Amino acid sequence: MQPTTAVAEYSDVTLATLSLTTIALIVVIGLPVALIGGYWLGAIGRRRLTAKGQQVEHHLGETTQGAFLALLGLLLAFTFGNALSISQAMKAAATDEAAAIGTAFLRADYLADPGRTELKTAIFDYAKTRVVPAHQQIDTREKFDDWLEASLIAQARLWPATLEATKDPTPPPIQAFVASAVNDALDAHLYRVATQAVPIAPFSQMVVLIATITAVFLLANRTGMLGRSLTWRTFAFSMLTALVLYMVADIRRGYQGFIRIEQSELFATIFEMEQALQAE
Repeated sequence: MQPTTAVAEYSDVTLATLSLTTIALIVVIGLPVALIGGYWLGAIGRRRLTAKGQQVEHHLGETTQGAFLALLGLLLAFTFGNALSISQAMKAAATDEAAAIGTAFLRADYLADPGRTELKTAIFDYAKTRVVPAHQQIDTREKFDDWLEASLIAQARLWPATLEATKDPTPPPIQAFVASAVNDALDAHLYRVATQAVPIAPFSQMVVLIATITAVFLLANRTGMLGRSLTWRTFAFSMLTALVLYMVADIRRGYQGFIRIEQSELFATIFEMEQALQAE
């Protein structure tokens, strides 16, 4: 198998189906529409009940509204906690990979030239492919495959360069010492790719959105049923909830959006490797 064709083997990595822009439009438009619709239906219901001489308070359904708000709080807390754990896992994977690459580069100093310089250069070139530039968001399958293929091409040089640099008469302990570090750098790639998968299915995200819209609808409906005005406080609650939903989606996507995974450790590692190569 050619190194670049291995990208197809990562097709099971589940990426987000909806872009952050689409999610923003859904929550910014959907929640105010639910708010206004709930208030309008509540006002109509109040007029009908008043015309029939019935007590409006008997039809408010405060228990149902409280239950939906409690459920919404639980779902938002769960999804936010899940998103935060994913973000921390992505950060840890990026940090561990930077450490593994830096270790492999340093251990290559125990080898003799010309294999040492060739291996260190291959590790340096590979490290540069692991960076996701700030202006290049991985928000589509095509961009993910392009980033992955560039890494796999550079990665394909590492093990042959390791075998060449550690061949006899390199002592076996040094061979194992260097090869294990390079192997750790290769394994770190798998962990980092795995963290980019989306563990929460789109159906689960839709359930959270439906629960949010229902809770906002019931809140506005109660306001209309009571004959009160739709104040800015209700709209503020709706927009704040929309921001929370967007933030949850943003946090879970470490290489796109506003809240992105820091890559300072990888940048520092690349800088140190570059300085070391220039000094040789």
